[in-house]
Amino acid sequence: MDSKVKILLGIIGVLFVGLVIWVVMNTPDEPPPITKIEPPKIMEYEGNTIIEEQNGVKLYELSAGKMIIDVETQNATFENLDGKFYQPSGRFFQLTAKKGNYNHQSGDIHVEGEVVVTDSEGAKLTGNELDFVGADQILIATGDVKIFKDDMRAYGNTAEAWNGLRHFKLKGNARIVKGVKDSEGE
Repeated sequence: MDSKVKILLGIIGVLFVGLVIWVVMNTPDEPPPITKIEPPKIMEYEGNTIIEEQNGVKLYELSAGKMIIDVETQNATFENLDGKFYQPSGRFFQLTAKKGNYNHQSGDIHVEGEVVVTDSEGAKLTGNELDFVGADQILIATGDVKIFKDDMRAYGNTAEAWNGLRHFKLKGNARIVKGVKDSEGE
């Protein structure tokens, strides 16, 4: 073998070793393992109704334009809510609001936005927000609260009502007007 061939083979060998070193140095690191992310388990409905019964007796019906329910906790959020709540006495009250949420474990409901409650005897409550405390069967309304019942009008910052709207108490800038004709004071 002549010296030119040996030199050429030597250069090729050096280039090959350089190529191997370059490939090894520029090989990317192994990517980190992909962590599995569990998406929240929710169901989303348009125009759905939830009905809660206990011992065959209907407690309430909640309908909503949009409803999102957490499958694991059974908690729900609502938009454009319309609900009907039944009392043991046979009376009921109707509830409408722009949005709200329901806690399945406690049975509590919070709603807000153009809240209107009417009972089966014609009484009406309006306010900015309302909480229904399931364990105590109490309504707590806040924000520009008005109660209309027969010839009586009541106004306040906060109202607590029970037994439908038969009994209530007002707090904050409270006033009651009696002897009001049909549409006066609304």
